[in-house]
Amino acid sequence: MMDRLAMTTEEIHDGCGFVHQRSVTETYPPHTHDFFEFFYIVSGRAIHNINGEKRLIQDGDLTLIRPDDIHSYDFINSWDIEMISTGFSREEFSAAISYLGADKQHIFSEKFPLTISFSGYNKSDIYQKIMDISHKQHGVERKTYFRRLLIEILYKFLTEKQEEYVIIPEHILEIVTEMGKKENYTAGLKRMLEISCISQEHLTREFRKYLNLTPTEFINLKRLDYAAQLLSQGDAEIIDVCFVCGFNSLSHFYHKFKERFGCSPVKFKNKTGKMT
Repeated sequence: MMDRLAMTTEEIHDGCGFVHQRSVTETYPPHTHDFFEFFYIVSGRAIHNINGEKRLIQDGDLTLIRPDDIHSYDFINSWDIEMISTGFSREEFSAAISYLGADKQHIFSEKFPLTISFSGYNKSDIYQKIMDISHKQHGVERKTYFRRLLIEILYKFLTEKQEEYVIIPEHILEIVTEMGKKENYTAGLKRMLEISCISQEHLTREFRKYLNLTPTEFINLKRLDYAAQLLSQGDAEIIDVCFVCGFNSLSHFYHKFKERFGCSPVKFKNKTGKMT
């Protein structure tokens, strides 16, 4: 039987619940609520299973979950997410909608919940505002703060451009799964084209549409994560790591590694205490 989550007495007293989750492993299996929820993706990317479909979620996304939405989260390959979830009662929702003088039918009429995406200053601003819930004293202070924030957030959901709900097809998930294997991502784009059985142009369009990455960017992320693992856990020479991971240019490897991790492979290895 599917879980239907309920707010605790303390959360009702506070006007909201607040959960900070740092991995897909900390989230619930498929469930519904007897309350509303909005969740914000702080970092990373994952699969959001929502009402029978799969959608990519990534840092900057804010999604409004309705009580009867059925949802859960899954890893997409080796990526993970950090997220903040805030639950609030139907009464709090109705009061905020009434204050805005808005028609709530728009929120309930779609198959999928509303999602907006933040970037730049707006991204750090909304993150801080949601995080500040946890810094408020339980009771009146937290409830008062949350009610103001909820009005602001619902206004954004009702007035700002919604993210298109792009559902990830199974064949893309299959390619991602296969290319998550070391022997495939180290072999590179040629191997991905063999697995996908479609042209490079078509594959690039689909990866951009569903994953916001090109196939080459996806492969490089996998290779770089593997390189970081080798540098932190073994005694291999950096040049050997470069070629084992599938890069054929040491300078290109250095450039991409620094772009991904903020430091050179040498400094990364120093920081992990595994210098040869």
